[in-house]
Amino acid sequence: MTMQAPEEGVGWERLFWLVFARSSNPIMLLDDRRQIVDVNDAALELLGANRQRLIGSSIVESIIPGERELSTDQWQKLLNSGEYSGTRALIRGDGSEVKIEFAARIAEVGGRRLAIYVAAGNDPSYSPSPTLSGGLPLTEREREVVTLIALGRETAQIATELHISSETVRTHVRNAMARLGAHTRAQLVAIVLCTEQAVHSACVEGVQQRSPGHHPR
Repeated sequence: MTMQAPEEGVGWERLFWLVFARSSNPIMLLDDRRQIVDVNDAALELLGANRQRLIGSSIVESIIPGERELSTDQWQKLLNSGEYSGTRALIRGDGSEVKIEFAARIAEVGGRRLAIYVAAGNDPSYSPSPTLSGGLPLTEREREVVTLIALGRETAQIATELHISSETVRTHVRNAMARLGAHTRAQLVAIVLCTEQAVHSACVEGVQQRSPGHHPR
């Protein structure tokens, strides 16, 4: 299946595809049978595989055998609740294993109900602010910061781009995590991907693609 290109979408879906294509966070889209519908370049790098081999295959094939039964139970929880997060050991194309932290959410993309899987390294300095309760809207600066995180930026890079200190970046992240109900970096990215009000469109539009050869499917 060929998914919609960013320039063809409108509204939230256009922003979703732009982040998907340009993010250095590995992102995969799965259908209700756990078959891989699309992957971004970062996910290809993570799995050490080419697009042709992955598209249409089951994600189960990339999970180590010892975790496959557990992953099936977790998949049912995702289908029932619409979201799930945890850790997973994956098998790369060369047979080596890589452990990831992931978060998944169910969303309608291109007219299909898909699971959006995000893998992201966790930063222990990112945790929800204990003084804020959940709920949108985010402030303008919080939206800028979390959008850059969704695109794969690290704290120091965000600080440089926005001309603020690294500690200020962390404060905005903690506040945004509390408002969005996120507890890990992967959860934060998954929520931002699925929440139009959390994405800062100017940040997304202004980012150059990670690699000139990438073309979203």
